[in-house]
Amino acid sequence: MNNRQRRVRAIELTLTPREVVLVWLRNALQGTMEEAVRQWPPPRGAVANEVLRTVRESMKGQPDPLVERAILQARREADLLYLLVVNANTAVLEGWYQRQREYIFLLGYLSAEIRGNLTKDRVEILRLVVLTFIKPVIILDTAVAQLVTERLSQPVLFRDSEAKLAGQLQMATELSTWFNKLAHVVGVAEIDLEQLRNSVRSAAEEQIAIWEKLALVTTEDLFGSPEAARAALDQCFLLCGPNSGEPKLVEVSINTAGEITGSYIDANNVCHGFVYDAEETRTEFDAPGAGTDGERVQPRTQVAAANGVRA
Repeated sequence: MNNRQRRVRAIELTLTPREVVLVWLRNALQGTMEEAVRQWPPPRGAVANEVLRTVRESMKGQPDPLVERAILQARREADLLYLLVVNANTAVLEGWYQRQREYIFLLGYLSAEIRGNLTKDRVEILRLVVLTFIKPVIILDTAVAQLVTERLSQPVLFRDSEAKLAGQLQMATELSTWFNKLAHVVGVAEIDLEQLRNSVRSAAEEQIAIWEKLALVTTEDLFGSPEAARAALDQCFLLCGPNSGEPKLVEVSINTAGEITGSYIDANNVCHGFVYDAEETRTEFDAPGAGTDGERVQPRTQVAAANGVRA
Protein backbone atom coordinates (compact mmCIF):
# COMPACT_ATOMS: atom_id res chain seq x y z
CA MET A 1 0.00 0.00 0.00
CA ASN A 2 1.55 3.32 -1.09
CA ASN A 3 1.35 6.61 0.84
CA ARG A 4 -1.68 7.87 -1.08
CA GLN A 5 -3.58 4.63 -0.48
CA ARG A 6 -2.71 4.78 3.22
CA ARG A 7 -4.02 8.37 3.44
CA VAL A 8 -7.26 7.41 1.67
CA ARG A 9 -7.69 4.42 3.97
CA ALA A 10 -7.12 6.60 7.04
CA ILE A 11 -9.82 8.98 5.86
CA GLU A 12 -12.23 6.11 5.13
CA LEU A 13 -11.84 4.87 8.70
CA THR A 14 -13.16 8.21 10.03
CA LEU A 15 -16.34 8.26 7.92
CA THR A 16 -19.80 8.29 9.48
CA PRO A 17 -22.34 5.61 8.39
CA ARG A 18 -24.01 8.17 6.12
CA GLU A 19 -20.68 9.13 4.56
CA VAL A 20 -19.85 5.47 3.94
CA VAL A 21 -23.04 5.11 1.89
CA LEU A 22 -22.45 8.36 0.01
CA VAL A 23 -18.91 7.29 -0.93
CA TRP A 24 -20.26 3.97 -2.20
CA LEU A 25 -23.00 5.78 -4.13
CA ARG A 26 -20.63 8.24 -5.81
CA ASN A 27 -18.51 5.35 -7.06
CA ALA A 28 -21.49 3.15 -8.01
CA LEU A 29 -23.24 5.85 -10.04
CA GLN A 30 -20.51 5.57 -12.65
CA GLY A 31 -22.18 2.33 -13.73
CA THR A 32 -25.68 0.88 -13.93
CA MET A 33 -27.84 -0.55 -11.19
CA GLU A 34 -27.59 -3.98 -12.80
CA GLU A 35 -23.80 -3.79 -12.60
CA ALA A 36 -23.98 -2.66 -8.98
CA VAL A 37 -26.21 -5.50 -7.77
CA ARG A 38 -24.03 -8.10 -9.49
CA GLN A 39 -20.90 -7.05 -7.63
CA TRP A 40 -19.23 -9.37 -5.14
CA PRO A 41 -19.20 -8.83 -2.31
CA PRO A 42 -22.71 -7.40 -2.69
CA PRO A 43 -22.84 -3.63 -2.12
CA ARG A 44 -25.11 -4.01 0.90
CA GLY A 45 -22.58 -6.23 2.61
CA ALA A 46 -19.66 -4.05 1.54
CA VAL A 47 -21.33 -1.01 3.13
CA ALA A 48 -22.09 -2.93 6.35
CA ASN A 49 -18.54 -4.25 6.56
CA GLU A 50 -17.01 -0.82 6.00
CA VAL A 51 -19.18 0.56 8.80
CA LEU A 52 -17.98 -2.30 11.00
CA ARG A 53 -14.34 -1.33 10.38
CA THR A 54 -14.88 2.39 10.94
CA VAL A 55 -16.75 1.91 14.22
CA ARG A 56 -14.19 -0.56 15.58
CA GLU A 57 -11.36 1.79 14.63
CA SER A 58 -13.02 4.79 16.25
CA MET A 59 -13.88 2.89 19.46
CA LYS A 60 -10.60 1.11 20.14
CA GLY A 61 -10.20 0.41 23.84
CA GLN A 62 -13.93 0.67 24.61
CA PRO A 63 -15.81 -2.25 26.25
CA ASP A 64 -16.85 -4.90 23.71
CA PRO A 65 -20.60 -4.73 24.48
CA LEU A 66 -20.55 -0.97 23.92
CA VAL A 67 -18.68 -1.40 20.63
CA GLU A 68 -21.08 -4.08 19.40
CA ARG A 69 -24.12 -1.90 20.16
CA ALA A 70 -22.51 0.99 18.31
CA ILE A 71 -21.74 -1.25 15.33
CA LEU A 72 -25.33 -2.47 15.16
CA GLN A 73 -26.74 1.04 15.34
CA ALA A 74 -24.31 2.34 12.72
CA ARG A 75 -25.05 -0.57 10.40
CA ARG A 76 -28.78 0.05 10.70
CA GLU A 77 -28.30 3.73 9.87
CA ALA A 78 -26.17 2.95 6.81
CA ASP A 79 -28.42 0.13 5.66
CA LEU A 80 -31.52 2.33 5.77
CA LEU A 81 -29.87 4.93 3.57
CA TYR A 82 -28.45 2.31 1.20
CA LEU A 83 -31.87 0.66 0.79
CA LEU A 84 -33.55 4.03 0.28
CA VAL A 85 -31.27 4.54 -2.73
CA VAL A 86 -32.01 1.04 -4.01
CA ASN A 87 -35.76 1.47 -3.58
CA ALA A 88 -35.77 4.75 -5.51
CA ASN A 89 -33.85 3.21 -8.40
CA THR A 90 -36.05 0.12 -8.37
CA ALA A 91 -39.19 2.27 -8.54
CA VAL A 92 -37.82 4.09 -11.59
CA LEU A 93 -36.91 0.87 -13.40
CA GLU A 94 -40.23 -0.81 -12.60
CA GLY A 95 -42.09 2.35 -13.62
CA TRP A 96 -40.33 2.33 -16.99
CA TYR A 97 -41.61 -1.13 -17.93
CA GLN A 98 -45.14 -0.33 -16.78
CA ARG A 99 -45.22 3.05 -18.56
CA GLN A 100 -44.02 1.47 -21.82
CA ARG A 101 -47.06 -0.82 -21.92
CA GLU A 102 -49.44 1.99 -21.00
CA TYR A 103 -47.88 4.36 -23.53
CA ILE A 104 -48.57 2.00 -26.43
CA PHE A 105 -52.18 1.66 -25.30
CA LEU A 106 -52.66 5.42 -24.97
CA LEU A 107 -51.16 6.08 -28.40
CA GLY A 108 -53.80 3.80 -29.88
CA TYR A 109 -56.50 5.51 -27.82
CA LEU A 110 -55.41 8.99 -28.96
CA SER A 111 -55.19 7.88 -32.57
CA ALA A 112 -58.73 6.48 -32.45
CA GLU A 113 -60.08 9.68 -30.90
CA ILE A 114 -58.38 11.83 -33.52
CA ARG A 115 -59.99 9.81 -36.31
CA GLY A 116 -63.38 9.72 -34.58
CA ASN A 117 -66.04 12.29 -33.80
CA LEU A 118 -64.44 14.59 -31.24
CA THR A 119 -66.81 15.83 -28.55
CA LYS A 120 -66.13 17.72 -25.34
CA ASP A 121 -67.35 14.82 -23.19
CA ARG A 122 -65.09 12.31 -24.94
CA VAL A 123 -62.04 14.56 -24.64
CA GLU A 124 -62.75 15.19 -20.93
CA ILE A 125 -62.75 11.42 -20.39
CA LEU A 126 -59.54 11.18 -22.41
CA ARG A 127 -58.00 13.84 -20.17
CA LEU A 128 -58.58 11.68 -17.11
CA VAL A 129 -57.05 8.67 -18.86
CA VAL A 130 -53.96 10.60 -19.93
CA LEU A 131 -53.54 11.98 -16.40
CA THR A 132 -53.50 8.45 -14.98
CA PHE A 133 -50.33 7.95 -17.02
CA ILE A 134 -48.70 11.33 -16.52
CA LYS A 135 -49.32 11.89 -12.80
CA PRO A 136 -47.34 8.86 -11.49
CA VAL A 137 -44.41 9.88 -13.70
CA ILE A 138 -44.40 13.43 -12.34
CA ILE A 139 -44.74 12.14 -8.76
CA LEU A 140 -41.80 9.80 -9.30
CA ASP A 141 -39.62 12.52 -10.83
CA THR A 142 -40.53 14.96 -8.04
CA ALA A 143 -39.81 12.33 -5.38
CA VAL A 144 -36.37 11.62 -6.84
CA ALA A 145 -35.62 15.35 -7.00
CA GLN A 146 -36.69 15.82 -3.36
CA LEU A 147 -34.60 12.83 -2.33
CA VAL A 148 -31.56 14.42 -3.93
CA THR A 149 -32.06 17.91 -2.47
CA GLU A 150 -33.46 17.05 0.96
CA ARG A 151 -31.89 13.70 1.89
CA LEU A 152 -28.65 13.05 0.02
CA SER A 153 -27.39 16.32 -1.51
CA GLN A 154 -26.03 14.36 -4.46
CA PRO A 155 -27.40 12.37 -7.44
CA VAL A 156 -29.19 9.15 -6.55
CA LEU A 157 -29.97 7.44 -9.87
CA PHE A 158 -27.70 5.01 -11.68
CA ARG A 159 -27.09 5.58 -15.39
CA ASP A 160 -29.78 3.14 -16.49
CA SER A 161 -32.32 4.48 -13.99
CA GLU A 162 -31.60 8.07 -15.02
CA ALA A 163 -32.14 7.22 -18.69
CA LYS A 164 -35.39 5.38 -17.97
CA LEU A 165 -36.77 8.24 -15.87
CA ALA A 166 -35.92 10.62 -18.71
CA GLY A 167 -37.74 8.26 -21.07
CA GLN A 168 -40.85 8.29 -18.89
CA LEU A 169 -40.80 12.09 -18.75
CA GLN A 170 -40.47 12.23 -22.51
CA MET A 171 -43.50 9.99 -22.95
CA ALA A 172 -45.48 12.14 -20.49
CA THR A 173 -44.51 15.29 -22.37
CA GLU A 174 -45.51 13.84 -25.74
CA LEU A 175 -48.85 12.60 -24.45
CA SER A 176 -49.67 15.96 -22.89
CA THR A 177 -48.73 17.76 -26.12
CA TRP A 178 -50.93 15.53 -28.26
CA PHE A 179 -53.80 15.73 -25.80
CA ASN A 180 -53.59 19.51 -25.55
CA LYS A 181 -54.04 19.80 -29.31
CA LEU A 182 -57.34 17.91 -29.00
CA ALA A 183 -58.34 19.86 -25.89
CA HIS A 184 -57.81 23.16 -27.68
CA VAL A 185 -60.15 22.11 -30.49
CA VAL A 186 -63.13 21.33 -28.24
CA GLY A 187 -62.45 23.77 -25.39
CA VAL A 188 -61.35 21.31 -22.68
CA ALA A 189 -58.77 22.32 -20.05
CA GLU A 190 -55.27 21.51 -21.21
CA ILE A 191 -52.72 19.60 -19.12
CA ASP A 192 -50.10 21.94 -17.65
CA LEU A 193 -47.14 19.80 -16.56
CA GLU A 194 -45.57 22.51 -14.41
CA GLN A 195 -48.84 23.13 -12.60
CA LEU A 196 -49.24 19.39 -12.13
CA ARG A 197 -45.72 19.16 -10.72
CA ASN A 198 -46.50 21.82 -8.12
CA SER A 199 -49.67 19.96 -7.10
CA VAL A 200 -48.00 16.58 -6.40
CA ARG A 201 -45.36 17.61 -3.87
CA SER A 202 -47.21 16.00 -0.96
CA ALA A 203 -47.70 12.83 -3.02
CA ALA A 204 -43.96 12.82 -3.76
CA GLU A 205 -43.23 13.08 -0.03
CA GLU A 206 -45.56 10.13 0.55
CA GLN A 207 -43.65 8.17 -2.10
CA ILE A 208 -40.36 8.82 -0.32
CA ALA A 209 -41.98 7.76 2.96
CA ILE A 210 -42.98 4.46 1.33
CA TRP A 211 -39.40 3.88 0.16
CA GLU A 212 -38.17 4.63 3.68
CA LYS A 213 -40.67 2.28 5.30
CA LEU A 214 -39.80 -0.52 2.87
CA ALA A 215 -36.14 0.06 3.71
CA LEU A 216 -36.93 -0.14 7.42
CA VAL A 217 -38.66 -3.51 6.98
CA THR A 218 -35.63 -4.96 5.16
CA THR A 219 -33.14 -3.45 7.61
CA GLU A 220 -34.95 -4.77 10.67
CA ASP A 221 -35.21 -8.20 9.04
CA LEU A 222 -31.40 -8.37 8.98
CA PHE A 223 -30.13 -6.13 11.79
CA GLY A 224 -33.14 -5.91 14.12
CA SER A 225 -35.25 -8.24 16.20
CA PRO A 226 -38.33 -10.12 14.90
CA GLU A 227 -40.45 -7.75 16.98
CA ALA A 228 -38.82 -4.72 15.35
CA ALA A 229 -39.35 -6.23 11.90
CA ARG A 230 -43.06 -6.76 12.60
CA ALA A 231 -43.37 -3.23 13.95
CA ALA A 232 -41.77 -1.96 10.73
CA LEU A 233 -44.32 -3.93 8.72
CA ASP A 234 -47.11 -2.32 10.72
CA GLN A 235 -45.76 1.06 9.62
CA CYS A 236 -45.33 -0.06 6.03
CA PHE A 237 -48.87 -1.25 5.38
CA LEU A 238 -52.26 0.26 6.12
CA LEU A 239 -53.45 -2.20 8.73
CA CYS A 240 -57.08 -2.14 9.73
CA GLY A 241 -59.12 -3.60 12.55
CA PRO A 242 -60.49 -7.17 12.39
CA ASN A 243 -63.96 -5.98 11.39
CA SER A 244 -62.86 -3.55 8.72
CA GLY A 245 -63.14 -5.98 5.83
CA GLU A 246 -59.51 -5.33 4.87
CA PRO A 247 -56.73 -7.96 4.97
CA LYS A 248 -53.91 -7.54 7.49
CA LEU A 249 -50.35 -8.48 6.53
CA VAL A 250 -48.65 -10.16 9.49
CA GLU A 251 -45.31 -11.46 8.20
CA VAL A 252 -43.11 -11.32 5.13
CA SER A 253 -39.67 -12.65 4.23
CA ILE A 254 -37.48 -12.36 1.11
CA ASN A 255 -34.75 -14.73 -0.03
CA THR A 256 -31.80 -14.12 -2.34
CA ALA A 257 -33.64 -15.54 -5.37
CA GLY A 258 -36.19 -12.75 -5.10
CA GLU A 259 -38.94 -14.99 -3.71
CA ILE A 260 -41.25 -13.47 -1.11
CA THR A 261 -43.26 -15.48 1.37
CA GLY A 262 -45.60 -14.30 4.08
CA SER A 263 -49.07 -14.44 5.52
CA TYR A 264 -52.08 -12.22 6.06
CA ILE A 265 -55.35 -12.36 8.00
CA ASP A 266 -58.52 -11.82 6.00
CA ALA A 267 -61.77 -10.13 7.09
CA ASN A 268 -62.92 -13.42 8.68
CA ASN A 269 -59.76 -13.65 10.81
CA VAL A 270 -58.47 -16.58 8.73
CA CYS A 271 -54.74 -16.67 8.13
CA HIS A 272 -53.51 -17.34 4.58
CA GLY A 273 -49.97 -17.97 3.36
CA PHE A 274 -48.67 -16.60 0.07
CA VAL A 275 -45.60 -16.79 -2.14
CA TYR A 276 -44.40 -14.44 -4.88
CA ASP A 277 -41.78 -16.11 -7.09
CA ALA A 278 -39.01 -14.18 -8.85
CA GLU A 279 -41.38 -13.56 -11.79
CA GLU A 280 -43.88 -11.90 -9.41
CA THR A 281 -46.41 -14.74 -9.79
CA ARG A 282 -48.51 -14.95 -6.62
CA THR A 283 -49.53 -18.29 -5.11
CA GLU A 284 -51.72 -18.60 -1.99
CA PHE A 285 -51.90 -21.68 0.19
CA ASP A 286 -53.91 -22.78 3.22
CA ALA A 287 -53.83 -25.82 5.44
CA PRO A 288 -56.92 -28.01 4.87
CA GLY A 289 -59.76 -26.64 6.93
CA ALA A 290 -57.81 -23.72 8.37
CA GLY A 291 -55.50 -20.84 7.60
CA THR A 292 -51.75 -21.21 7.72
CA ASP A 293 -48.64 -19.06 8.07
CA GLY A 294 -45.99 -18.74 5.39
CA GLU A 295 -42.61 -19.88 6.68
CA ARG A 296 -39.59 -17.62 6.57
CA VAL A 297 -37.77 -18.29 3.31
CA GLN A 298 -34.30 -18.15 4.87
CA PRO A 299 -32.84 -17.76 8.34
CA ARG A 300 -31.32 -14.34 9.05
CA THR A 301 -27.80 -15.80 9.14
CA GLN A 302 -28.21 -17.04 5.55
CA VAL A 303 -29.50 -13.64 4.43
CA ALA A 304 -26.49 -11.98 6.06
CA ALA A 305 -24.10 -14.43 4.43
CA ALA A 306 -25.73 -13.98 1.03
CA ASN A 307 -25.16 -10.23 1.33
CA GLY A 308 -21.57 -10.64 2.44
CA VAL A 309 -22.22 -9.15 5.89
CA ARG A 310 -19.56 -10.09 8.42
CA ALA A 311 -20.40 -10.84 12.02
